Amino acid sequence: MLLERNREIYKVTLVGGAINVILLLFKFIAGILGHSAAMVADAVHSLSDFVTDVIVLVFIRISGKPQDKSHDYGHGKYETLAMTLIGAALLFVAIGIIYSGAVKISIWANGEQLKAPGMLALWAALVSIVLKEGVYHYSMVKARQLNSQAVEANAWHHRSDALSSIGTAVGIGGAIFLGQRWIAERYR
Repeated sequence: MLLERNREIYKVTLVGGAINVILLLFKFIAGILGHSAAMVADAVHSLSDFVTDVIVLVFIRISGKPQDKSHDYGHGKYETLAMTLIGAALLFVAIGIIYSGAVKISIWANGEQLKAPGMLALWAALVSIVLKEGVYHYSMVKARQLNSQAVEANAWHHRSDALSSIGTAVGIGGAIFLGQRWIAERYR
């Protein structure tokens, strides 16, 4: 039973990890080619999702070990530690995104013109929203079925990436569709 549970946790985590790798590469390329610092920041968030997938895989392997002399009740609490590490990763990513945004706002406020992002960056954000929200729902269903705090925490990390991609899409879309008109109004 425990072996089957761990196998299912591996499966759901590997699905999320595969999507994270695809999005990570797509977002970095779209951010660089599309001249979008917001998309590059979103790619970093996807990188953190991939790192948390690895954390889940490692800690599920550890938590699946049977009890021994120094662990009378087994190693199950390591899954809780994995959940805590995922939460810390989310916090650090959020701080990094806020810092990056503040730097860009400061640059803009000092009168420097930021390069307008391209449509590729907008498409990357929209694709990310759809994929990450799908992985969130899939992971959350599996977390409840498997009663896994680590998978649930990882599901919420997928959701946070979908939500940050909404902000990214709005910002990139605004810069694309309102950019030059809004900039012209600002300097009148």
